[in-house]
Amino acid sequence: MDQQQRVLHSPFNIETHKKTFINYLEVVISADGEIMYAVPSHQEKLISIACRKLDINRQALADLCPPQYYGDYMYWLCQVTDCVSVWNGFTVGDANVKQKEALEVLQAEGLYSGPIKVSFKI
Repeated sequence: MDQQQRVLHSPFNIETHKKTFINYLEVVISADGEIMYAVPSHQEKLISIACRKLDINRQALADLCPPQYYGDYMYWLCQVTDCVSVWNGFTVGDANVKQKEALEVLQAEGLYSGPIKVSFKI
């Protein structure tokens, strides 16, 4: 396993990330503000989180998806998991205050350049 793969399969650390990658950010931020690498992909990471959260298998999760989200499965997964998917310049999902703070840290560190919007969910 090369260095980049080792980092991607480890807990997210800003300094390690900056030493390993240039202009690359694919992470998921949990409701409590934890930043996690989106490995092997954003969708697969969210599916894994949702299945654990709901204690169901992949097919049962897919069966729960309402038809209006068939074309926006990623957004629905973000809603189910209360996570936000993040790339270099944009996000998918509705950020809470802790996720906003995590995005601000990523932005201050030069890793995220997109907008930061907060959803005031109760």
